[in-house]
Formats: sequence, C-alpha cells, structure tokens
Amino acid sequence: MRPKTPKSDARTEMGRNLARKLYDEKLNKLVHMSETEKARLMAEYPKLGAAEFNNVLEQVIAARRYQQERIGWQAVPHDVTVLVFIAVTYLVNLRMGVIVGIGTLVLLESLFQFYFDRRLYQYLSPLVWLTYPAYALLAYVLYLRGYTLVWIAIAIALTWGGAFLLGIVARLPVRFIMEAKAKGAEDAARLKQN
Repeated sequence: MRPKTPKSDARTEMGRNLARKLYDEKLNKLVHMSETEKARLMAEYPKLGAAEFNNVLEQVIAARRYQQERIGWQAVPHDVTVLVFIAVTYLVNLRMGVIVGIGTLVLLESLFQFYFDRRLYQYLSPLVWLTYPAYALLAYVLYLRGYTLVWIAIAIALTWGGAFLLGIVARLPVRFIMEAKAKGAEDAARLKQN
C-alpha cells in the first residue's frame, strides 16, 4: 500500500503540473490571460489557492521571458556583424567589409557564448530592426559601385545567410571548450570522491 502524500507535497506537485502546462502556452497569452481562463485553470488545479496560482503564473512568465532573452542574445552577434560589415563596405570597400565582418562575428560569437547581460540585451535587441534598412543601404552602395542586380542579390543573400552559417561554425570551438571544461570538472569531482 502506498503511503499518503502530505497535503503540501500534493500542492507542490499540482503547482509543478500547472507550470508544465502553462510553459507550453505562448508568452503573450500568459501575460494577457483572462479572468475566466484563470478561473478555469484554478478549477482544474483545486489544491492551489489564488496566491499560489498567481505565483506559478508569474514564475512561468519570468522563465519564458528569460528564455526568449537568451535566444535573442545569441542572435545579437549576427545583427552586429551585418551592421559592421555594411558600414565598412560603405566606408571602405567590399573586401575590407568581409574581413572586418568575419573578425567581428568570430569575436562576438565567442564572447556571447560566455557572457549574458539582460540589461545590455535590452539595448542590443533593437539592432535586428536596423539590419533591414542596412541591407537596402548595401544594395544601394553596391549598385553605385557598378555591381549588377544579380551580384547585389547574391551579396545580400550571402550577408544574411553567411553570417548565420559562419556564426554556427564560430560557436563550435567555444562549445567544445565549454564541454571539455565541464567534463574535466566532473572527472575532478569523481576523483575527489574516490
């Protein structure tokens, strides 16, 4: 016969189940949840009071926002690289833009793997909206320099897609270093226990 679970354990488990269910919802739906939806969910999880329900909802919203910021943080190197590449291409030439762009991408991908700052992300996240007019500027600059429309389209496609692909490649060494460091820490802890 299974022992009875204490009331607090049952409420904790119900809170976890609610959090799992809410985590699958869209963030916008969670933030703007109607009172009828809240009442329906509270009826589905009767052992949770209103304060506990609201606490779980707030925690899920905070976790989803943090997850979105972490994902967005990994896109910042791409956006900065595109802007730097286009600025250097505009000021100097295409070849120098490619060289500086690749260097910027490798440097930023390495840094952004190790470091995350939510306050800094708030200022850097709007850069994605600057990349779209920057692509138009690149097309205009290349057109003025005598490139044909086909080569301009190829340059824009390579700028957009190439920064993503090179970013993935630039992350690999850092990821290998982080995995090796974690494995080394595990091995050292295991040796210490023995």
